Amino acid sequence: MSTVHRLGRRAQFRHDDLTVGIVRTSVDPDDPWARLSLADAGVSAGDMVTVRTGDAVRTGRYLLTFTEVVPGSRDGHVAFTIEGPGSGDASAE
Repeated sequence: MSTVHRLGRRAQFRHDDLTVGIVRTSVDPDDPWARLSLADAGVSAGDMVTVRTGDAVRTGRYLLTFTEVVPGSRDGHVAFTIEGPGSGDASAE
């Protein structure tokens, strides 16, 4: 089973060359989404995406699958798994 990582607002997540940041989350509990900035520095790839629970998004060499997207202007967060290179520790800063 893959590790589930959780990222809250005003935080940045790093895993080897992958960086994930929340730009914005919805405030509507009936339509939860999150706007994210994704980057894979190892291949100079990046994107800005909007995700919902169940979405899978590829950026560079990484595939992120979103297991939870919680709306909220202050407490919104996302949870996701990662498939890709590297086995180093992942961290939220």
